[in-house]
Amino acid sequence: MKKKFAVKPKVSYLTLFLVIALLGAACGGDDGASPDATTTSTAPTATTSPPAATTTISLTQDSTTTTPPAASPAARFVLFSISLGDLSQVIVQNIGDGSGSLAGYWLCQRPAYYEFPDVELQPGDLAAVAVTGRDDIFGPPSFAIAIEGVAAIGRLDPAGGEVGLYLGRDFGNPDAIVSYVEWGSSGHGRSGTAVGAQIWPDGGFVVTSEETGAISATVLPPTDPEHWSDGS
Repeated sequence: MKKKFAVKPKVSYLTLFLVIALLGAACGGDDGASPDATTTSTAPTATTSPPAATTTISLTQDSTTTTPPAASPAARFVLFSISLGDLSQVIVQNIGDGSGSLAGYWLCQRPAYYEFPDVELQPGDLAAVAVTGRDDIFGPPSFAIAIEGVAAIGRLDPAGGEVGLYLGRDFGNPDAIVSYVEWGSSGHGRSGTAVGAQIWPDGGFVVTSEETGAISATVLPPTDPEHWSDGS
């Protein structure tokens, strides 16, 4: 009796490859994307921090305490002595801390005026000028610088008169008068200017007589009749 054997069908390698290929095609849509779908690529939105607020910085220079330079020593001229009568003369003194010239300063016995020449005075120095009109008989004291010429402001009468010392020619201006004295009586031509400058009291005068030869300051600057003496 013959045995029957089952015949296994022969599957070629080509057939097997085609089967696998078809199965792969059938499963190709697993990623869920349609081949015809349009894909829009959206760029990630950048997170931008707002610009920092502009800050204005005030640069202030450090406050520094600066000591101002000391003022230069200045000259200060005042009337020092008035000789009366026929041998009249005026002596001025520099009571300031520095030297200075008398140029630009004027003597006044209204209505007459005299301008000083360029004479330099150191602190404490005195200068004398004749007023009588005769410098040949002028006898200044040895401690004073003798100024040549004559200050023709009229005779300085012992009975009464005045002398004002000015810086500049604005004789009616209280800011221009720097020293003043009147004697015998008050209310002379420039008395009001001196009172306005607060260098002489209203109604004040140095008491003199016909025999008074000179009046001299005892207090510097002399701004009151009590600051003057007739030497008696």
